[in-house]
Amino acid sequence: MALKITFKKNFIILEPEAGTDFRQIRSGLARLYYVPGLPEKNRIWLFRDGPENVTGEDLESLRDFIQENYPPDAQLNKTAIVIESEFQANMASAFKQLVAELPFDIRIFTDFQAAEAWVE
Repeated sequence: MALKITFKKNFIILEPEAGTDFRQIRSGLARLYYVPGLPEKNRIWLFRDGPENVTGEDLESLRDFIQENYPPDAQLNKTAIVIESEFQANMASAFKQLVAELPFDIRIFTDFQAAEAWVE
């Protein structure tokens, strides 16, 4: 299982596949910070099949990882989180609160087209 990354003209789609664990999400995200211009691109995190076993500690670890690796001169970007389940909604809301001080705007959606329109 892996984090599927799709590059569009104005944004990136990140989609954890079924069975993707937190370590794989973090590894996929790490790749984005080392490609020039990518940290500034808007993102859509698309949660369809995975993962359903993320903990609060995982979210805190992810926040810390982003803080350590987010380029200090990066422009503000938008991050849309598209969810389907109640668990995903709860995790997305908790993550949004954890990263409130980071330099990007997060919104949670249940509809991919609405998320896409927002990040364009």
